Amino acid sequence: MNSTALDNTTSIATPPGLLDESTGELKPVVDVTLKWQLQSVARLALGAKHRLGICYRHTRPDWSEVQIRGSEDRRAYYAGLMTCGSVWACPVCAAKIQSVRASEVRRAIDLWTAQGGSVLLLTLTVPHTRQDDLGALLSRFNDAYRRFTSGAPMKRLKAAHGLSGHVKALEVTWSEVNGWHPHAHVLLFIAPGGDTYDLDTHLWQRWQSATTRTGFGSLSLRGFNLQDGSAVRNYVTKMGREYLWGAEHELVKAHTKRGRAGRSFTPFDFLRAYLVVPDDGRLLYLFAEFAHTFKGRNQLVWSRGFKALLLGSDGLTDEQVAASVGEDDPVLAHITLAEWALIRRHDLRAEVLLIVQQFGYTGLECLLAELRAPP
Repeated sequence: MNSTALDNTTSIATPPGLLDESTGELKPVVDVTLKWQLQSVARLALGAKHRLGICYRHTRPDWSEVQIRGSEDRRAYYAGLMTCGSVWACPVCAAKIQSVRASEVRRAIDLWTAQGGSVLLLTLTVPHTRQDDLGALLSRFNDAYRRFTSGAPMKRLKAAHGLSGHVKALEVTWSEVNGWHPHAHVLLFIAPGGDTYDLDTHLWQRWQSATTRTGFGSLSLRGFNLQDGSAVRNYVTKMGREYLWGAEHELVKAHTKRGRAGRSFTPFDFLRAYLVVPDDGRLLYLFAEFAHTFKGRNQLVWSRGFKALLLGSDGLTDEQVAASVGEDDPVLAHITLAEWALIRRHDLRAEVLLIVQQFGYTGLECLLAELRAPP
């Protein structure tokens, strides 16, 4: 699969220009405030009643303060705030959830290949037009995928080729010419000694049959791609720097990365574009259409029992991941409810994290004193 996409999920990062002491490589340059800006745009698109309105803004009912804690990798983060847990709609929660999901997929790949197995990456797409409604298009795509993966012929195919499990991720992009474009990336885990000869031909025939039966018409080979999972490590550009894009990122960070410049948009591209063109209400409409359509859907789906088999359990839900706090992480700053109201009023959530990370509680006190000072 050719990928010119960018992952733009941000975190509280080390200032640009510093070297990673463990690898000697230059650390990536990122805008650490961007995900908070994008969250504000998403809240505008989805309206005040959406649960995004409380995310990292209101305190949890069981907390009497807001804390800033420091993780092992020296990132500062908030504890004691309510979260929405939406991997689709919330840039802040998505960053946290995707980090955990990418780690899980990476561990699964490593464990499987250490046992002598192999991993393939399958990409499935369908024909679409500018006139297609996203909800109807996605429903038909999911119907085609169900037909593709079910039935006795597929069971025989799995047995013949040693296909032991899979992990599927949904992705959607949008372009001015062709409209919404849903597709899926699927990691196929092949058992040690599994015979992959002609697997691509058999899978292509099944996908072609499934899409035809669900009304998509003739499907070209561009709607199907199968490649070695280890080959899905393409160099892409991230904020002007090159880094390795692995199969686990292709699966879990699809809707937050950048589309092909001038040709297609990922959903979070709508939010990024609105920061540049705040008068374009269509960007908010398209993001809202995406968020409402994908609400309640799983971004990542493991074949039944496969995640627990490899990793020991099914792990936390997205909501649990978003709300999780490192119990052993040190508290860098305590923020009273009155102080938090002041920070919220001036929309300085990202800046406060940066200040505490770099200057500690003293830096926060200086900021609060400036905010309290009369104009």
